Amino acid sequence: MAKEKSDKVRKGFFFYFGFFLLIIVAVVLIIFVVMMFMPGTSILGLEYFAGEGAQRIMTTTDTKSEISFEQPNFSSVEINCGYADVLVQKNNDYQFDGIYIVNNARGFVTTAKANDFAYSVALENDVLKISVTEQNGFLYFSKDVKIVLQISNENLNPFADKSITIKNSDGNIYIGGHVNAGYTHDIELENLTVKSTNGDILLSAHSPNSYANLNLQTDSGEISISKTDVSADNMILQTGSGNITAGNLSSPNLITLNSNKGKITINQISGFSSQCTDAYMNIGTVNGNADFTASAESFSSSVININQINGNITADDAHNSTFNLGTVAGTAFVHTSTGAINITGSIQSYSNLYSKSGNITATIAQNASNVSVTTEKGNIQVTLPRDFVALTIENQTGETNLNVFKDVNCSISFNYYGEEQTQEFAFNNVNLNLPDVTPTNPMVLGSGESNLTLRCNKTINFNWLESA
Repeated sequence: MAKEKSDKVRKGFFFYFGFFLLIIVAVVLIIFVVMMFMPGTSILGLEYFAGEGAQRIMTTTDTKSEISFEQPNFSSVEINCGYADVLVQKNNDYQFDGIYIVNNARGFVTTAKANDFAYSVALENDVLKISVTEQNGFLYFSKDVKIVLQISNENLNPFADKSITIKNSDGNIYIGGHVNAGYTHDIELENLTVKSTNGDILLSAHSPNSYANLNLQTDSGEISISKTDVSADNMILQTGSGNITAGNLSSPNLITLNSNKGKITINQISGFSSQCTDAYMNIGTVNGNADFTASAESFSSSVININQINGNITADDAHNSTFNLGTVAGTAFVHTSTGAINITGSIQSYSNLYSKSGNITATIAQNASNVSVTTEKGNIQVTLPRDFVALTIENQTGETNLNVFKDVNCSISFNYYGEEQTQEFAFNNVNLNLPDVTPTNPMVLGSGESNLTLRCNKTINFNWLESA
């Protein structure tokens, strides 16, 4: 009997507890429904907010001055916002030219943090200033807020000689329109500056192909340039942890290309200066110099892949970074601590390759002079040309492999690592691989016109190549 009473009590408890939970859920749902049909109504410290769609802005909000895209009465545009997207486009998204403020944001916010959606459009000293304050929220159903500079007339180019500056926190920037827009035409723009915290910066195939100044910076967003060829007198592309993707970039001045933890993918670029930390760079061709000196003391944990450099490469303070390079038409000055240096093409005179504990692979160009290849704890593999002037190879603890043509004309001096002068050198670790030839110090091959200095403590292997 006692057990039956206990079971009944237990069943009754769960029945009433479940019924109580259903009542709570029903009350909460009713409250949410009421709030959603009455935006701005505060219930239990919560409010629901909902945007009112798109508005075309035809006058300034302060003086009610007319804003014209057909005959622009402004010299530049400045946009400030939070999580709103910004679009500069020429398409049929909207019927008329002008500024559109779109607010389709929906969500819940605590009453204490509730704020009204607000915007201002003003003309100050010929500068068209657009500012948007988005609504706060802790639960968003939509964050669809946009500032649109709309050109509907395909023959109109109101920004051809204008500057646009955009600053935001989380929204994306679309220059040339969104990829999902209707018919789209190229826009023209003289100067573009974008600074974003978390937003992506997206230049579509209908963005301009030339600028006077192009400055794109985002802390953690992506930078994507879909236009195949883009040029600017001055160009800065910078991201913290996002990626940079572009086709062909050119400038008469050095392009600034910075990334902390992102991936940089560019088909072709003119000379550039770069700061890299924990970055992955993949570039096809550099028509100029690749300068990493701006990364001094911060260049680390990066992988640099460049297929062809029609200029010099300078990276004098890289840490734990790997360089995979093709042909370097100019001087290669690359110093890294624990990364590898691989050059599959050739390097020219006055090149200097150094890795403290990484491997080095390189091919020396014909007639090269004053080339130095050094590692303390890695392996070295160098292919020599038939004719060169002077080459120094230093290896403290690793293996050194030399690919040498059989008809080379050079004088080889053997020294130990760190020794400047020829001294008694034991050939125990030298695999000359030439039958009937006894190594001497120096050892002269052919006419001995070229000078090869070896300062190596460990194994030296000679691999002899047939002449063409």
